[in-house]
Amino acid sequence: MIRCTFNKNNSNFYIAFILTLSSICFLQAQVQNNGIIYIGDSATLYIASGTFTFGSGSITQTSRTTGNYGKLQLGETANFSGASSSLFANGFINTKSATYFELPTGQGTNYAPIGVTNASVTNGVSAAYFDGSLASTFKDATIMTLPTAGYWEVKGDNATIKLIWDSDISSLTNSIANLTVAGFNSANSTWEAISSATPTGTLTSGTIATTTAVTLANYSAFTLAERGISCAPLITASGTTRTWNGATWDIVPTLADAAVLSGNYPSTAGSFVCNSLNVGTNTVTLIDGQTVEVVNGITGTGTIILSNTASILQRNDASTITPTITLSKNSRDSMRSNDYIYWGSPLTTDSFGQLNGARAYDSGNTLAGSAAAFDAKYKYISGDASTTGGWQNLTQTIPGKGFIMRIKNQAPYTGTTPYAGYINLTYSGSANNGTITVGTANITASPTSARNNNLLANPYPSAIDADKFLEYNTNLDGAIYLWKAQTTNTGAAGAGYTIADYIAYTRAGSTGYTGIGTDPFNGRIATGQGFKVKAINPSGTGNVTFNNCMRVAGSNDQFMRMNPDSETVTIDRYKLNMTDVNGLGNQILVAYLPETTLGYDRMYDAKLNSVSSAQVYTLLEGTNTQLAINARPAFQSTDVVALGLSKTTTASETFNIAIADKEGIFAGNTVNVFLKDIQSNTYHNLANGPYTFTSNATQLNERFQLVYQNGLLANPDFNSNAVVATLNEQILSITSDLPIMQVAVFDMMGRLIMTNTLSNSKSSFEKPFNHTTGIYIVKIKLDNGSVVTQKLINN
Repeated sequence: MIRCTFNKNNSNFYIAFILTLSSICFLQAQVQNNGIIYIGDSATLYIASGTFTFGSGSITQTSRTTGNYGKLQLGETANFSGASSSLFANGFINTKSATYFELPTGQGTNYAPIGVTNASVTNGVSAAYFDGSLASTFKDATIMTLPTAGYWEVKGDNATIKLIWDSDISSLTNSIANLTVAGFNSANSTWEAISSATPTGTLTSGTIATTTAVTLANYSAFTLAERGISCAPLITASGTTRTWNGATWDIVPTLADAAVLSGNYPSTAGSFVCNSLNVGTNTVTLIDGQTVEVVNGITGTGTIILSNTASILQRNDASTITPTITLSKNSRDSMRSNDYIYWGSPLTTDSFGQLNGARAYDSGNTLAGSAAAFDAKYKYISGDASTTGGWQNLTQTIPGKGFIMRIKNQAPYTGTTPYAGYINLTYSGSANNGTITVGTANITASPTSARNNNLLANPYPSAIDADKFLEYNTNLDGAIYLWKAQTTNTGAAGAGYTIADYIAYTRAGSTGYTGIGTDPFNGRIATGQGFKVKAINPSGTGNVTFNNCMRVAGSNDQFMRMNPDSETVTIDRYKLNMTDVNGLGNQILVAYLPETTLGYDRMYDAKLNSVSSAQVYTLLEGTNTQLAINARPAFQSTDVVALGLSKTTTASETFNIAIADKEGIFAGNTVNVFLKDIQSNTYHNLANGPYTFTSNATQLNERFQLVYQNGLLANPDFNSNAVVATLNEQILSITSDLPIMQVAVFDMMGRLIMTNTLSNSKSSFEKPFNHTTGIYIVKIKLDNGSVVTQKLINN
């Protein structure tokens, strides 16, 4: 063993030596490296106390031999200085600090520090950064995307880990909200997501930490990754085969059992599950609501006949399905001539030639139209606004791509009266299964352009989960739009609708079709259903992916309709309906969830997507962005929601605004919703009935607000002019006519970053604000109990 003791405080002290195998060098007091230090296998350079400084042009390097690595070790009271993009520990560095410590690791030209917090200070924590490719790219369902290179090895005491980036990571994810710390599990050679806190920063600079201490013995490496989605497990085959003899099962199969059919399988036998399915030459018949769920492949030359809401569901993306499926799909009822229906095909091959087989049926399921039910068919070309974009004639169907078809003006669809029957379309061929990729496009210079919308469709013979689809495809803005017109169409490709709207769906809920019903869309996109999404590709082009993880059993009855049996989740939320004198209009949603912010939250907020002649919307905080779904942080009675209205003419028109579908704290009028009309200075409690007003303006963005206290009852909560907050040169200043009790500051992710309680009844407040540039929300509580909220920009 070599013991080296230096008591040099001279910042120019020069070190140039090599520590060899099994050597330990102890350094005490201040040390600056202006030369080359190499710490070989099993060697340790131990800085007992003081500061280790990375001097200009120096190299500090350790061996990286597995199990025998060298390390630069910093004692419990030791620290470092001078680390930068070119000066760092090229190898393993160890800390025995009992508190958070940022280790200055890196390799090559990459400075990649990592933060650790010891769970118990015994051996300390050692870490090194490797800038090469990952040893394995195998990942489980909790990981969507891995980086092509770059990871840390961390060893020693169990510790909380914070990963840090200071370069563009947009190739890994489009949103830091989707990031996670990933660990490489050596036992199964798989990358796994580790429970992580909400990231901070941007795509070019930020941090993310694990929520608890990580058991380092379970993971040999760590890296940044994009979170995946939770998928149903792929059950391992038991090796047991269950047989259907044409009348009964020998033993009903489970998800671990292979199933073989030796006779036709009738609908009276009901749904079943299995690990694999061989239908042989037989026919499987499934009626509405029935599902056959198979973990792996479906083989045989027989036929699977599916009625309108029946499903075939497979779990393994790599599996196949060889039998022919025949799917009989129905539109919703009560439609008119010239109405458009949004469709998609579940077949692997072009099914354009089958579209003319669509026929009309009456409500008694009797054929009511002998000719093709659709006379016009269109696709939608997104992206660059050239003459080839927008609505174009459909010539083929493509898996995952949506299309629209217009109901022909012929019996029984004639005139403007809705017909009580429906239209049936039968698909026959090979069914889609596994991963399906579809191109998307948008105009990056015009983020509000309609050409950023992309028309997609469920490609499977089973429903898909909209949440999982949106969670996986982060290059979409996070909302699903389903079409519904409410007046007769007189033009081509939707141009002749007076009142035409899309329902919007996010995790916060869904809007509805005004006049059709109040039951929400439940987030299950049915077989054959076309829908729109908005692409946000940074380059203007990209892809979306469908896979079996998104598929769900049952719930295949949401094709162009509301579902009275939809799942119910209690959220503090309500809807507003705006209608004209004819009862036509649109619906919007306001929801309060603790995980959301006042900014635009992907998968929670949804922008208005409507071509109606008149429509109501809320405004995204501090902007003119029109929202169909406004998701806001946990409810506060002092919240104020800006409400807007637009219409296409200057004619004087009368409208009603009414509240609907109140849930959570709004149910039973526990909390009242007031519509404040700023023009008349009135507060209308919507629990007492609709608010009626008349306007000839084409846009009203400053007339209405949604509030939760009646400001006419001498409540000072609505007088925010008495409080002035400014943020200038990193100083937060607040003045008020009333004494200030508390000041709280939140970032746009909704995180509390600063709070101060005042006990001296002052009406002014001033404090340094040393935080990154961006938008912040400051909430000021006054001594009369009122709370004033203001948005500030830190330049």
